[in-house]
Amino acid sequence: MLKLIQTAPCEFDLAPDDPADANTAAATLVYAALFTDAEAPLRRVGEQWDRRGWYKDPQAGSGLWHVRRQPLTAAARLETIAIIERVLARATPALQGIAVREVIPTDPAGNISRLLIEITGLHNGRKFLVRVPLSDA
Repeated sequence: MLKLIQTAPCEFDLAPDDPADANTAAATLVYAALFTDAEAPLRRVGEQWDRRGWYKDPQAGSGLWHVRRQPLTAAARLETIAIIERVLARATPALQGIAVREVIPTDPAGNISRLLIEITGLHNGRKFLVRVPLSDA
């Protein structure tokens, strides 16, 4: 279970009830950063009102949602990893030493439309590993 802790005046962070469980807190931060929609550049979407984003901070979150609108090519995979690295680097100072890599799932049917990302690093000095599926398959 996670709890909200105050780290400084008007600043908060998440901490697990069990301090040895860095994966829970890190996974929460990773999922919040990746699956909050940042505003897409106008060149990426056809309609001005389809840019999404949060009115308070249009750059908060990631642009994974607009990458998912295109075919899952090698370029889209590389763009996805670059977006994840950039978002997590600025997401929170509690995450350090972030490494992002694509995990190629073994699929006997040869399905290439699956994308699984593995994120490792440190959350408040403790190692974590989070696997994030980015496709519906």
